[in-house]
Amino acid sequence: MGIVLIPAIMALAGCKTEKSPDNPTVLGTPAKTAYLGVEYYYNFGAYGGDAILDYSLTNAPPWLAMEDTSNKAREGIIIRGVPGVTGGNRGEADLGTTNDINLTATDGSRVGVQPFDIEVKQNLVTASAENFTEGERSDDVDGAGEGETCAMPPMKGTGLHQITYDTFNTDGTVSGSESATLKTYPVIVRVLLDQPSVQTTKIAFELQSDYDPTACDDGATSGQDCEFSLRNREEAQLGKDVVLAGNRNNSGGEERLPQPDYIEVIDDTSGVLTIDRGITECFIRLEVVDDQFAEPTEQFEIALTEVRQGLVALGGDNDGVSESLSIADNQPAVTFQSLKGHSVSAINEGDTQNFQAVLDRKQEPDDTVYKVRLINDSDNATATDPDYEFLVPDDVGSTTYVAGDELTFSEGVDTVEFQVRAIDDSSAPPASENPTGDGPDNNDEYVSVSVDSDYQDGRPNYAASESDLKVWLNELDSPLEVGDESAGKTPSDVVVGDNGRMFVASALKDSSDGHYDVVVDIYNRFGGAPEKTFTLSADSGVDPQPRLAFLRTTIEAGTESRVRNALALTFATDGAISGASNRGGKDEAVYLFRRDAGDAAYSELWHGQFGSGGDDTPLRIGINASNRVFIAGETAGTWSGETRAGGKDVYAQRIDTETEDAVQSPVIAWTSQQGSSSDDTLAGLGVSSSTAYLAGTTLGQIGDETPLGGRDLFTSSYSGGTESSPSIVQVGTSSNDTLNTAVAASSSYWMLGDGNFGYRRDINTDEYVAELVTDASDSSKQGYLLSYDLSGNFRTAISLNDPDDVASDSFTALTAFDGDMIVGGHSDAAFVEGKGAGMILARVRSEDEVVEEPAEDEEDDPIEHEFTKLVEDDREQYPSLGSNARLIKLAAYEDAEIVALVASGSSGSRVYHLVLLNGDGQLLNTP
Repeated sequence: MGIVLIPAIMALAGCKTEKSPDNPTVLGTPAKTAYLGVEYYYNFGAYGGDAILDYSLTNAPPWLAMEDTSNKAREGIIIRGVPGVTGGNRGEADLGTTNDINLTATDGSRVGVQPFDIEVKQNLVTASAENFTEGERSDDVDGAGEGETCAMPPMKGTGLHQITYDTFNTDGTVSGSESATLKTYPVIVRVLLDQPSVQTTKIAFELQSDYDPTACDDGATSGQDCEFSLRNREEAQLGKDVVLAGNRNNSGGEERLPQPDYIEVIDDTSGVLTIDRGITECFIRLEVVDDQFAEPTEQFEIALTEVRQGLVALGGDNDGVSESLSIADNQPAVTFQSLKGHSVSAINEGDTQNFQAVLDRKQEPDDTVYKVRLINDSDNATATDPDYEFLVPDDVGSTTYVAGDELTFSEGVDTVEFQVRAIDDSSAPPASENPTGDGPDNNDEYVSVSVDSDYQDGRPNYAASESDLKVWLNELDSPLEVGDESAGKTPSDVVVGDNGRMFVASALKDSSDGHYDVVVDIYNRFGGAPEKTFTLSADSGVDPQPRLAFLRTTIEAGTESRVRNALALTFATDGAISGASNRGGKDEAVYLFRRDAGDAAYSELWHGQFGSGGDDTPLRIGINASNRVFIAGETAGTWSGETRAGGKDVYAQRIDTETEDAVQSPVIAWTSQQGSSSDDTLAGLGVSSSTAYLAGTTLGQIGDETPLGGRDLFTSSYSGGTESSPSIVQVGTSSNDTLNTAVAASSSYWMLGDGNFGYRRDINTDEYVAELVTDASDSSKQGYLLSYDLSGNFRTAISLNDPDDVASDSFTALTAFDGDMIVGGHSDAAFVEGKGAGMILARVRSEDEVVEEPAEDEEDDPIEHEFTKLVEDDREQYPSLGSNARLIKLAAYEDAEIVALVASGSSGSRVYHLVLLNGDGQLLNTP
């Protein structure tokens, strides 16, 4: 069989057609960029031709050449060179672009050409560093000592450096000088080459600072006004704050923090860095001096000033590299706060209140004595010296206080109390505080308790400032009665507006016919009689339950800006307000009042009455920055253009201002009626920009989601528009969830309620999401606060119960205050241990919490999930207001004071007061 095949193969071979050889072709595209002092290399491939190829390089720069090869049959060639070095050491003369370099391949008869261009650039040097902190060393760099990275300089231990510093008299003049030998901590600056050089590089460097001892304040020539002037205060002093090498590192026969071989130290602040060939990252180690002075973060620079050897460039223009560096202080720092740990408080004029300074010693030992000098920070405060006085302990540990401004933290003591006295100047007030002068159009004043850094600068063992304390000086310290049920006046809402004005809305019942009107009283921050009252005819046979909203904005008026204060009012009426007619059942009445800057008083802008034909009950009102009014409530009818879901629905509505013939009037921009086939209730309204946020409860299915239990919660948001619909989320648990009130604040819904069970937040560790969970039912009633984001996603929850779990604790009001939530109501027993029945308040704050999910691969870092938890900071109970005192509404004034509308007495004869409290829950004007 093989003998037969051979002729066949030969026959086939004899029939083959010869093909001409391909032209020589050079394969590959070399890099278009080369760097001075850095090897450039490329290996070309080739094919084609009828013989061994010969190569030639034409129009090449002097530094570039073909590499000789002994393998003449090799298909391809290597080009290689080092700009600035090969071809005659031309240095920077090799910079620039060479175009149309040709690599030619030929077999003697055919030719292939590969043209290319090369631009030679500088090998740039840069520097970088993390921010430094006194008392801390830099972290080691991963991979140091390997590949193209220098070895780390010695970083273990501390160095020593001796400084001499001035001491100061009380007035800041120099009293003498002292020396101190201080620890230093090693930190690194990274120096990087863009490319590995074939040559060893030497670079001179130095530390630089803008500190100028001749730049003085207030005409001084020496002392604190020079060393710590406005120009110098945030500038590092070289040789005192930072050095290249501590001047006492070799003291005591011990070498501390030896320099690496690649650093040559010239003096405290300058040296030369040597970077071996092939290295692209090296380090300059500095030493930060850990002193005993309280300082702000200080700035300085490291400058790479000169290339003493090698072909590298310091910046694009080769004129040097500077890297800005900073040193944060680690000095113990003090936080000023109320006795309950809050950063804002209030006291009455004429009163003296204890506060506390809390020292964070940081890394410093407990046996060191520190001081702090108090000052009212005039840059942030509105009160001045005649308005207040500081009192400090007359001796360490004493509870006797004398006028003074210096606190001492003795060994092991981290908390020291001091007092602020608010000077009573009511007998001869300045115009800005005169109730009959400019006082009503100014805010309460406040003291900003801080550290006197001007005094403390340069004085050892004084603590820095961690956080200041704002103490408001309250002018309203007497009871303020705003309603009396027996006289027919029943307040239902209060808001706080411009300069502490308190707006109270009340129903006014006519004893002769039982019909109601509505009254809005405006009280200024001094109390007393209302400075203005609006009495509005409601002609209502049902309690109108008026609600208020206030907003202060800045508007553009021509080329100027001015402040606008807007007050909105809504209430229900089964009658008709002035100039309007009833639409059927209960209607919604709405008023807008305004006071612009320069106006003597508030005036009515417009009013209107609207309805669905059924019973409409407006329950909440809001205003946005465009002075558009938003109303939310409940309806048994059908608003125009809307569909009734069944039972009692909720609705949201926007009302705009329409101007015709210079007359302004209200017009409904849109209404959104929402509900289930059962009864739905509204608990709260929030307004942000043009969006209305609602929260409430439902007994059915509201929106598209499946009910969770008998009574659920819901959130809703709507911005209007003919093509849009509200975004409704049905939330809660499988239990009967209830709400008493809700607000939208800090980008969240906050829902307050009470019942025979509480709530808590659990974390589902399968999906790492927060879940709302009910606690076991109880025989006594307790409160709870729930939080959802504005998309309706659950965030967190907390229960509020009396310590013995025997009282009936009801919660009816809440307000945002200084970043926290204040919630309140009534307890019929001891909500606070040792207290009797009465009004209650609790302060709740949010805390971030990180929960780690184990990674699937044990070598990977865990996955971090962020959650929010609620913490009850403190609680108070007020039996002095009466065991039957009821909290109607809470409002906040400038995060300075809490304003509570409180009813006391029995049904039919209740008396209503505005009660002011500070952030610690202390009463400021007890009825």
